[in-house]
Amino acid sequence: MGKHSRTVLLILTIVVLVSGCQKKSQAGDLAQALQATLNEQRQQRNIAGISAAVILPDGSMWLGAGGMSSDTEAMDATKVFGLSSVTKTYTAALVAQLAAEGVLSVDDPIAKWIPELAMLSGGINIRQLLNHTSGLYRYQLSEAYVARINSEPEKIWTPQEILEQFQGQPECEAGGCWGESAMDYIVLGLIIERATGITVAEHLHARFFDPLGLEHTYLYPEETYPVADMAHVWRDITGYGEYMDIMSTPSDLPLAAWFSSLWTAGGLHSTAEDLAIFVKALFENQVITPGALSAMLSEGTEIYPGVTYGYSVVVDEISGKRAYWHSGGAGYSSNYTYFPDDDLTIVILTNQMTNPGPIAFTLYETVTGQSLNPEATVETTPTVQP
Repeated sequence: MGKHSRTVLLILTIVVLVSGCQKKSQAGDLAQALQATLNEQRQQRNIAGISAAVILPDGSMWLGAGGMSSDTEAMDATKVFGLSSVTKTYTAALVAQLAAEGVLSVDDPIAKWIPELAMLSGGINIRQLLNHTSGLYRYQLSEAYVARINSEPEKIWTPQEILEQFQGQPECEAGGCWGESAMDYIVLGLIIERATGITVAEHLHARFFDPLGLEHTYLYPEETYPVADMAHVWRDITGYGEYMDIMSTPSDLPLAAWFSSLWTAGGLHSTAEDLAIFVKALFENQVITPGALSAMLSEGTEIYPGVTYGYSVVVDEISGKRAYWHSGGAGYSSNYTYFPDDDLTIVILTNQMTNPGPIAFTLYETVTGQSLNPEATVETTPTVQP
């Protein structure tokens, strides 16, 4: 190799090294900025503990956490949270894929699969369960339900018991209104198992969790995990913003009644990292077919001007940016937001009841430098807290 060639090679090597160092420096700066934003939002909103994940357009992931998991342990990104209503996005994706495979049809009346509900169903079909236009009673918001769950906190409820004991008058005729009834997704869980002969948990693992390597996502309480991994739920006991750890001495299966009584409508538990991986894979057609995803996004109803609710996905446009998102609240609060135009996935999990959506907007601004109007979207119906 001549002197000139060696000089050129040396220059190229230096350029590559400098470029690599710059990229690492930029990634480090962004990570610090995201953590600073998360810390600021947690403090401003008086949140006990928070965990977040951001998947950037290049596929890299940032994980952050802040505050306390319990009254003696700091929060970290490995903690598992209840996903509450975000669970429904997983259930809906499963049903949409089963429909694409011809196992069932979204036009099927629910009495086809659950004949014992013929008197209740009033002509409700699977599509109306998926997009919450069935009119079924929202038992999760009733005082009787809350009182019953609180009176037997360690009871594990079966889907059949939920159907039998938490019924109420329909809120409208099928297709006549929109409302997030957990009963819709309890019925969908039963239909999945009747139509396939396989449990929902087995489907979720075979189709989503195992292929994506999601080792910290569980359909609670059928699937359990070490209590030490669980972020503790905090609650404003006094009503004056003084949050306290209500799981200071958790049992082997804490909050069993709450999450078993929500099952396929709200029983999944996960980390921010696992949820972010699933969300990105879902909206990029890695786990269901394009036709199934199209149905999830398009077969919805308008719930606010310009905002539609598909199969447990809110299809929104926020400050000119398309966004697919959903929130949940049952003791914990959760939110995922996927920005298809930016190929950006943001997940926020907290261990108390709050609206985490606007926090996702601030992280978006930190990543992109573009502001989003936090008032431009809505909060999906939370479940009452334990």
